Amino acid sequence: MPAISNLNIGNSTFDLDKLYSQLEQYETQTLTPITQEATKVQSQISAFGQLRTALEALQKATTSLNSASALDSTSIISTNTSFSAKSNNNASVGSYQILVKQLATAQTLLSDKISSNTQPLGTAGAEGRTLTLSSGSGEPVTINLSDGDTSLNGIINAINKSGADVVATSIKSSDGEYYLSLSSKNTGADNTINVTVSGDDTLQKVIGYDGGASKTGMHQTSQGQDALIEVNGIPVKSASNTVVDAPYGITLTLNSVSAQEERLEIANNTADAVKNIKAWVSAYNNVQSVVTSITKYSGSSGLSSDTSSSGPLMGNGTVRDIQSQLRNVLNVTQSGAVKIMAELGITQNTTKAADGSVGTLSIDENKLSSALSTNPHAVYEFFLGDGKTTGFSTLASSTLDNILSDSYTSKGTLTAAVNTLNDSYDKLVQRYDQQQARIDTTMARYKLQFSQLNKALSEMNQTKDYLTAQFSNSDD
Repeated sequence: MPAISNLNIGNSTFDLDKLYSQLEQYETQTLTPITQEATKVQSQISAFGQLRTALEALQKATTSLNSASALDSTSIISTNTSFSAKSNNNASVGSYQILVKQLATAQTLLSDKISSNTQPLGTAGAEGRTLTLSSGSGEPVTINLSDGDTSLNGIINAINKSGADVVATSIKSSDGEYYLSLSSKNTGADNTINVTVSGDDTLQKVIGYDGGASKTGMHQTSQGQDALIEVNGIPVKSASNTVVDAPYGITLTLNSVSAQEERLEIANNTADAVKNIKAWVSAYNNVQSVVTSITKYSGSSGLSSDTSSSGPLMGNGTVRDIQSQLRNVLNVTQSGAVKIMAELGITQNTTKAADGSVGTLSIDENKLSSALSTNPHAVYEFFLGDGKTTGFSTLASSTLDNILSDSYTSKGTLTAAVNTLNDSYDKLVQRYDQQQARIDTTMARYKLQFSQLNKALSEMNQTKDYLTAQFSNSDD
């Protein structure tokens, strides 16, 4: 409530304006402990927000580690012409001789000459006219055709909108004649096209095709064929120019027939694995840095009482619990050939980092790269384990879920702490509002009382002036 600027007391010896302001200042001071506590709680919530951001970054880095392709991966190191290759984590390190003997192609059909692309090609008024298309083992697609749909343009439009595994187009020759061309969407010898018109024999004679040697309808201009390659002298056939698992774990995309055998070379991809592991260590160290910042003690000695710049979560039990959970993950001994992180060149620092953080990790990249090169599967097993209860990244992922979970049925360690602080802040806001309402009521009462006092003093002054005048007259 604003202070009363003037209580209209006149010449009273009582400075009620000043007294009212002093009373209001005294009452308002009772809000200070509440605002101070609210500010403290807000700073703690903000600090937990910083910690959550760092932990979520660590969780993301853990997710990247928690897959076979992130650790036990391979890469193609050869440069090839007649094909390109990609490997997955199932691929074995080694070299292969690849010879592309034949590319896969799609069957194409062509009609006889058609004089117009807009004139109907079927029998006018034919009832129940349908066009059925199929390619290989795919489901046949049946299209209803009206008279207008039997022109060359109409047929092409109907086929391409039908979703059949056939592409239709027209070709105009130099003499002005048109041709209908059909191509299978899928390559391979078995993906042959079948075209059947029912209810209109005239149209059937123009565009029908069943693979036979009929002298009417469509005829084959290009036979579909499979891709043929040799891998280390072993023949491999594929309906597509994308050949999977020959060799195992490798996908070949065929570009052209080989002039001669080409060598495909596969090596361990240690660079990506090192990158993912370094990203995890960096994220972990960032968590330690944030913890140091939000829990620091600013006093210069044990007797110092100046903690104004200390971290908002100094001595907080939840932060200590989170740190303990993360350190427990680091200390678990795995059951595989690689048992502890130190065997991979990842160790805990025994001294403080530049920002004062403790417990940070460092990496010997040469040792890590060597482990990935000599026994990548052991590194993979150390991090992933069985993917359920064992493995470093599996345990780290589970631990971070327990810390950060915010599901309806399960609140993680950090989430529960923040929820408690939010509840405390809401109660402080309620206390502040209640106290402010009490102050407003009290000051309103003071204002009324002071106004009444002012009135009484004014009346007394008037009486004084009257009596003074009367006494002066009596003397005369």
